[in-house]
Amino acid sequence: MRSRTLREYCPHDMGPLASRRCRRCGRTPTGERLVDGRCLRCRALELVDGLDADLAGHARRVTMLSIQVADELRLAGVVRRDVELGGLLHDLGKLTIPAAILAKAGPLDAAEQELMRTHVTEGERLAAGVEALPASVPAVVRSSHERWDGDGYPDRLRGGAIPLAARIVSCADAFDAMTSSRSYRPALGTELALDVIRHESGRQFDPEVAEALVVSVGRWRLELEAEPMATAFDQTLRRLRRAQVAS
Repeated sequence: MRSRTLREYCPHDMGPLASRRCRRCGRTPTGERLVDGRCLRCRALELVDGLDADLAGHARRVTMLSIQVADELRLAGVVRRDVELGGLLHDLGKLTIPAAILAKAGPLDAAEQELMRTHVTEGERLAAGVEALPASVPAVVRSSHERWDGDGYPDRLRGGAIPLAARIVSCADAFDAMTSSRSYRPALGTELALDVIRHESGRQFDPEVAEALVVSVGRWRLELEAEPMATAFDQTLRRLRRAQVAS
């Protein structure tokens, strides 16, 4: 299956057609209005660059894996666009969380946990202020910590009530968090992290999404592990897509 790129999206809520190339990436996205000469993906990446290096790398890795999961599920159009932009922006609200809490070496106390949980609603607020960003993308940010069984936050949504793009980003976010070193614990191995995803299928994660993630990690494992900081985001996506088309 040929993998779509952002320039192929043609949603109805994106404003007038772009008539120029993005001055950052050189693309001419179809059906998307450029703002200050930049496409939505590039403006999302600039917001991600405002996070610290660890969070920025995490956002890129989550996005790359989320896109592979979306492709495994044969998603296209606005849902796939929301996966990409929602993946990039899912931790945007952590700009409002004190650095001491983000970097705390031990477990958070109840008050700190409550403050940390506000990053999804704060992220939704910040994303909603991005000009020409479809409303469905801030909704992905808000719902990125909901659970399939309804025990997530902030709205305790359950099952199909959670936006599909948010279900994908949530699963990819959990996998990358487990396989990355954090201030409070070392990274888990890939196989152990996949075991957790399988165990939480139908609990924390949408079963179809969990299965697609396990398949995607198996298919792209070498590439995902070779670029832990995902410094060449666009180049990595292009390489993965070329390999997918060739297969």
